[in-house]
Amino acid sequence: MEQYDSEDILAGGNRLTLWHFANPSEAADAAIALYGSGASLAAASAAFAARYAGREDDFRFWFTVFSRLRRSDGKEPPAGKTLSDEQKPPG
Repeated sequence: MEQYDSEDILAGGNRLTLWHFANPSEAADAAIALYGSGASLAAASAAFAARYAGREDDFRFWFTVFSRLRRSDGKEPPAGKTLSDEQKPPG
């Protein structure tokens, strides 16, 4: 992601997004501290709100947080891991 200094942002050349001052790992930790087992739901809600408000950069930030939370709680397999043919359900 391209970074901009505060003068560029204040001049209106680029929008300020969450990526400028937060990182997804820290946001995931904060979501767990605030929402406990509902942390992934809170991150998903923030992602949807950002997407429908037209803030694509913030959507990507919150979706990254959501993905990290889902991987950490064991509800999403690690990236690149797939089921073997024997493990897949029939049909």
